[in-house]
Amino acid sequence: MKHDDLPARWKTKVVEWIRRCADDHREHFSATDFPCSHSISMTFDDGSTASFKYAILIEAPELNEVGVFTEHSGYHTFPLGGTHVARIET
Repeated sequence: MKHDDLPARWKTKVVEWIRRCADDHREHFSATDFPCSHSISMTFDDGSTASFKYAILIEAPELNEVGVFTEHSGYHTFPLGGTHVARIET
């Protein structure tokens, strides 16, 4: 999904991340926000896997969700339950 497709709860999380990590007052990610050295690897309880390069990970336990945001492959949200996430430094 794209930024405009995000549920309001996730738009708020993106703004919080930008204010905290990018020290900016934007409301959308920019290309400079995506760290080239991070990949995200996910494993699900059913054995399925997913991986994302150049991704931002936002964990939201209060929503029982995790968000993975990429510059070119879209924005994705997953339930925390049954989702195992690892950030890989390259």
